[in-house]
Amino acid sequence: MKIKKVRISNYRSIKDTIEIDFSQVTALIGPNNSGKSNILWCINKILGQETSLPGIFTEKDVYRQDPKRNIDVEIEFDQPFEYVPFEGSEPAQIHKIRFIYKLNESGPDTGKRTLNKYCLTKDDRIVQVLSDGNGMGGSQLFTQLQCPLEKIREKIPVVYIRTDRITTHSRSDIRQTLLNGLLKEINDDFMREDNTITIMNSDGTETQIPRKEWFEQCIQEAMITLRTGAFSNLKETIRESMLDYLGHGANKEDNSWVIFFNPVIQQNFYQSLEMCLCEGDRLTPVRALGEGVQNAIVLSILNAYNQQKSEGFIFMIEEPELYLDPRMKRNLYKALTNMGKKNQVIYITHSPQFVSLQDFDSVRIVTNNGDGTRVKAPLGDNIPQIKEQFRSMIPGSELNEIFFTGKVLLVENEKLKKILLDHEARMGLDYDTMNVAILAVGDKSIMPAMVGLAKAFDIRVALAHEQFSAFWSDKREEEKALNERLMALAEEDMSIFCHSKDLMPEQQRSWEESLVDWLTKT
Repeated sequence: MKIKKVRISNYRSIKDTIEIDFSQVTALIGPNNSGKSNILWCINKILGQETSLPGIFTEKDVYRQDPKRNIDVEIEFDQPFEYVPFEGSEPAQIHKIRFIYKLNESGPDTGKRTLNKYCLTKDDRIVQVLSDGNGMGGSQLFTQLQCPLEKIREKIPVVYIRTDRITTHSRSDIRQTLLNGLLKEINDDFMREDNTITIMNSDGTETQIPRKEWFEQCIQEAMITLRTGAFSNLKETIRESMLDYLGHGANKEDNSWVIFFNPVIQQNFYQSLEMCLCEGDRLTPVRALGEGVQNAIVLSILNAYNQQKSEGFIFMIEEPELYLDPRMKRNLYKALTNMGKKNQVIYITHSPQFVSLQDFDSVRIVTNNGDGTRVKAPLGDNIPQIKEQFRSMIPGSELNEIFFTGKVLLVENEKLKKILLDHEARMGLDYDTMNVAILAVGDKSIMPAMVGLAKAFDIRVALAHEQFSAFWSDKREEEKALNERLMALAEEDMSIFCHSKDLMPEQQRSWEESLVDWLTKT
C-alpha cells in the first residue's frame, strides 16, 4: 500500500483545500515558508508513530488559530486496506481515511474541539460493518466502522526524517525509527525462545539452550567481574547521597534502596549500543562528528533500512541535500530513486540535483503568496509526449532550475546567456531577486519541450535563439523548419526573441533592451 492522494484544509499554513497526488517518488519543491514541511508533518501526524489519539491535532494547528475553521484531512490509498472488525466478520474495504478536527457548536462539548475519524469507500461513503448483535426479528444491524488507525499504521509504516539529522537526537524519527528500529528487530529475533545456541559442557557433551538464557548468564558473569571494591564504594557513595537528597538519610541501613549498574538492558540490549567511527587507531562516537558526516551516516542507515525491509514503507525526508557535496548529492538522489522501487519516497528539496526533467511528473511545486499554501502538479494532455522528448536527454541539473523559479528565459546557448548577464551587470540588475532564471538549453530543438514543461506548471516562459546557429551549420533546412516552429509559439501569447549576427549596434541594443524589459516586468 502507498498514499495515492492527500487533501488538506485549514492546517497551519494551508487555508483552502489543497489536493496532492503522490507517485512512487514525489519531490516537493518551492520557496522557504511556502508550507512544504506542513504537508509532510500533517501526513506524519496521522500515519506516523509519534502522535496518538486524541492528541493528533491541537488548536495551534488550525489555520491562524481561527475558531471558525476546522482542520480536514483525507488520505486516499492506492489499494483498499482490509480490516476484520471482529472474528468471523467479512473484511471491510477502506479506501480512504478522513480526520476532521472541529469545534462543537452544540451538545455537552460545546466550545471544545473534537477529532472525528471516518473510514470511507472509494465513492466517499462511510464504511459500514455488521454489528455483533441483531435487530428486531433477528435482522442484521450495521454500524459505522471505527477507524483502525494503529492497524493502518502497521500496514504502511512511516519514517519521517526532518532537517535536524543529528544521530544522537532523541526523537523517534531518527534514533528510534531508523538505526534502533533495525537493531530492535535483531534484538527481538535474538530473544526468541527457539533461537538457540550450542554450548559445551564440562564433560564434553553439548547442550542446546536459548540464546536469551546464554546472554543473561554472560551478563551475570560480567557483573561479578565489575563488583570490585572500588565499584562497590562508588555505588554506595551514590546511594547515600541519593538518600540524603530524598530526605531518607536516617534509613541508610534500609536495604530496599539499592543502586545497580547494568551494562545492557537485557531485554532490549540494542539501546545501549553507541555507533562509533574508527579512523586508524582513533575511535570517535558519531555524536562527536561533524554535521556532514552525521547526515551521511543517517542517510546510510536509511539505505540499510530500505534494503532490509519489505515493500510498503513510506519514507518522508526534508532536504536530503543538506551538508552533502555535489558527488554525494548525485549518489543520494540515485539512492532515493532506487528506494522508490519498493517503497514510497516523498521528499522536500531546494536542490536542482534532486529533480529531473525525465521525471518532471513526480514534481509538485508548493507556493504561498500570503493567502495560504498552494500546490501545483503538471497539467495538460501532452505530458506523455513531453516526457518522451526528455527521455533521450543527458541528465543534468542546470535546466532543472526551471522548477525553482516563477519566470524563465530559455536561451539557445551560453553566448546569448553571457550577453544578458553582461547587460545585467552594466544596468545594476539582479535577476535572482526578481525570481528570474536564464537557462541555456544548448540545443534549440528541445525548446518546444521545455516550453511545454513550463506551461504544464504555469511558469512564465520566453525564448531567445539565434537565427543561424553554428550548431546547425550543416542542417540549415532543418534549422529553418525549427525556427518556424519556434515562431509559431509566439501565436500562443509567448515572447520570442530571435538574434541575428548581422544586427547593427543599435539593433543589438534594442534586442537586449527588449529581453531585459521582459525579464524585469512583473
